[in-house]
Amino acid sequence: MARKCSSWIFCLSSSLGIYFGITIFFLFTFVYHNNYAGIWGLISAVFAGLCLHLHLLSSDNRLSGWYSAQQLIAIAAFSFICFALAIGFTSWYLIYAIYHHIPMLPVKNSYFLAAVWSGMTMKWTFALFLLSYRYSRILRYTTPFLIIQENA
Repeated sequence: MARKCSSWIFCLSSSLGIYFGITIFFLFTFVYHNNYAGIWGLISAVFAGLCLHLHLLSSDNRLSGWYSAQQLIAIAAFSFICFALAIGFTSWYLIYAIYHHIPMLPVKNSYFLAAVWSGMTMKWTFALFLLSYRYSRILRYTTPFLIIQENA
């Protein structure tokens, strides 16, 4: 029961991450003209979607039909690189805004909002790293070493 509840919470969290990331992209890019925060919102939504995709495949026991353990390791490596880049950009936006005394408002010139959404991207890339690495280990240790197929 606890596993099912945590699964629903993760799916809800990922779905909200997708929704808010896409909403932030359109709102900040086209209404407030803060392209940095808008693009980071879209990138965050993409990684939240990948997390939801992997989790739903795993909960339906269809992960091995879509991905191999090697592919999941490659996804984990890619997401870790993106995590490191997101840490760098979040730090850069914060340091730049503090050093140059850039205020949070107006939204158009706010580097703090870009730091928040690059931080959200950092969260989702780390979650994708953990999920893909965990699922690759599950696939590696539960897949039979030799699958025999008979020709009909």
